[in-house]
Amino acid sequence: MASAKDQMKMLQAELERVRDEISKLKVEEALLVKMLGKMGDKTVSKGGRTRSPAVKPVVLDIMKEVDGRGATTAEVDERVRHVVPSVAKDTVGSILSRLKSDGALTYIGERYYLKGKEPSAEDVNAMALRMIK
Repeated sequence: MASAKDQMKMLQAELERVRDEISKLKVEEALLVKMLGKMGDKTVSKGGRTRSPAVKPVVLDIMKEVDGRGATTAEVDERVRHVVPSVAKDTVGSILSRLKSDGALTYIGERYYLKGKEPSAEDVNAMALRMIK
């Protein structure tokens, strides 16, 4: 029976062989994808998931645009989807919540505001009184 050291060397050699084979297959895949692309086949991709564009900068841009008006989660989500249609369902709400936790946004009366652009306490009270009437 082989010693633990010999078994480890055999496993390392097998791992190296498998990695070499994977590397060769990746080169072969890239070549085939390139050839199919040159032949006009747009259905072949490199595989795997594709990442959506970064959403956080889009959210921050929207919040800058709305300025002192603020925006609800639904309003921001709708505007983000015009820029990044592939955004996942709860992504915008999650980003808004994280930005609030990080101190970049303030949340008042179901609306998010950029820090420093939120309404004053008097404005909030006036809005509340209007809602009651």
